[in-house]
Amino acid sequence: MSSPYDPIDATLGPAGAQLPLWQVRVLLYLRCLAGFLMVKTVYSWTLICGVWDGDTSRFEMLSTAAQAAVIWAAIMNPVAAVGLWLGASWGVVLWLVTAMVQILINASAPEGVGRLMIVAAIETVLVAGYAFLTFKAARESEG
Repeated sequence: MSSPYDPIDATLGPAGAQLPLWQVRVLLYLRCLAGFLMVKTVYSWTLICGVWDGDTSRFEMLSTAAQAAVIWAAIMNPVAAVGLWLGASWGVVLWLVTAMVQILINASAPEGVGRLMIVAAIETVLVAGYAFLTFKAARESEG
């Protein structure tokens, strides 16, 4: 006998159920965010592997804090991206922890980080966007 729940979307509710508008927006936001994290992952691994040549794009020339931020992003972002794509709560938690660690690492040692500070600023905006969308989704489900 078939279950009304799709195991992948179990956190989203029964398969085929119509989600409220703001919850759909949250889910689409999480999936776009997952794509952004995968792009960030590819960037991190190209930096680690030395795909580009030059003093500003060499991994070993970065400060220790910058190297830590790049390695953290390369390992944690793809895992968080999978959870975000699935709409799982663990994906959101992992992304929030990863974003906060990345922001703190970049803010604590701004010398030598350069482009990573821009990524940290983008992450801050993305966290604020998620907070806004989930607030609106919660208000919608209340009333």
